[in-house]
Amino acid sequence: MTEKNQTQPPKISETGTQKVSVRERTTATGIEALESILMPDEKVLRVATISPGIYWKGVVVFVLAALVMIKAFALGLFLMFVSVLMLAVSYLTRYFLLLAATDKRVIIRHGIINLDTIQFRYTKLESVELSRTIIGQLLGYASVVITGTGSRVTVVPFIADASKFRAELNKILFEQDEKASA
Repeated sequence: MTEKNQTQPPKISETGTQKVSVRERTTATGIEALESILMPDEKVLRVATISPGIYWKGVVVFVLAALVMIKAFALGLFLMFVSVLMLAVSYLTRYFLLLAATDKRVIIRHGIINLDTIQFRYTKLESVELSRTIIGQLLGYASVVITGTGSRVTVVPFIADASKFRAELNKILFEQDEKASA
């Protein structure tokens, strides 16, 4: 292998943090992506857990496909293909979905083809709400609805520890309100 084709290890700065290239930032997932966008003195307080309940629709279509395949093979095969696509989309959504609270802001990353990163400073946050469906209650997940100042509303679905995440955000918001009024 030539010198150009070898991958270089990440460079460590004087503070001990890794410098991540722009290409690595856009393809990194989970904690790596979160660490790449943090400010030097910023601390992660909570990262939301994405529920395995994200796969429920694909599993239901897969079971339906298996049942339909008994009577109508071609239709069952088509539904099987659709269920595999649904499971793949669910996997990719879970892979790229990120909801984190730091000591300075809330960071949300979502999307598959068009990967969006949204950052709310706590001073620009109006409310944090939970939205639970019947299936979400059965499978143990909720959608976190974050409302910013203006008309910005962001919904982050399939959060397993949504109540704990909201409690952490409310704690931070109340602390900041107390600091501002003091």
